[in-house]
Amino acid sequence: MTTPMRRKKGWMNLKIDKIVEETWDTKTFFFTDADDGDRPFDYIAGQYLTFRYDGVSDKPVVRSYTMSSSPCEEGFSACTIKRVEKGLISNWMCDSLKVGDILKARGPIGKFAYFPETCHDHIVMVGAGSGVTPFISMMREYANTLGQEGSPKKMTLLVAYRSKNDLICWDTLTEIKDIPGIEIITTLTREDGSNEGFWQGRPDPEMLDKAVGNDYSNKTFFTCGPESMMDMVVNHTTSKGVEKEHVQTESFF
Repeated sequence: MTTPMRRKKGWMNLKIDKIVEETWDTKTFFFTDADDGDRPFDYIAGQYLTFRYDGVSDKPVVRSYTMSSSPCEEGFSACTIKRVEKGLISNWMCDSLKVGDILKARGPIGKFAYFPETCHDHIVMVGAGSGVTPFISMMREYANTLGQEGSPKKMTLLVAYRSKNDLICWDTLTEIKDIPGIEIITTLTREDGSNEGFWQGRPDPEMLDKAVGNDYSNKTFFTCGPESMMDMVVNHTTSKGVEKEHVQTESFF
């Protein structure tokens, strides 16, 4: 019998317990239940929370952010937020929020996640910039249980950043990159880092071919980032014979 997921109904009060600067324009916010402590809900890696902001504008503003933490990390949840040019909420969060502040949120929500009953056991994730956050959650969740029941056997991540100054959650990627069954490929779009093992350029069909060794069989693809990149992944993988149900997209750009 499957244990039902634990969650609070309606808007939760989440307290910021810690803030970590990931890059010059990106921060990770760690949340606990402001009323009861601990983490007030269960979730699946890749899901998101919807936040309500009552004092930022004349009217309440709602935004959704994918959690970069994983369900196996008990006692808190975390979202990694990147500043966006002229972005009302992302900029306000990075500039104004401090430890002890309380935000209203509801969730978890979303089906952009690994489900063993419907996904292949090799998942390929393609992201760019802050689009890496759901994949950070998935990799934190499954890195140490690959091949076990409920986990994929292999995980491949192809992620694009502008430069070495923009490597979001780099400590996590560095920590898990050598685990058997995990492959992390990082490409830089505005800097040449080939002498340090980085690829060069934006993800395109040729880069995706190289990342999977031109073998598209028995893989489920996830992509999160700019629409143009996600469209490329969908179009290219389906042209290679990947069934549409094995190409999932998530957009918050």
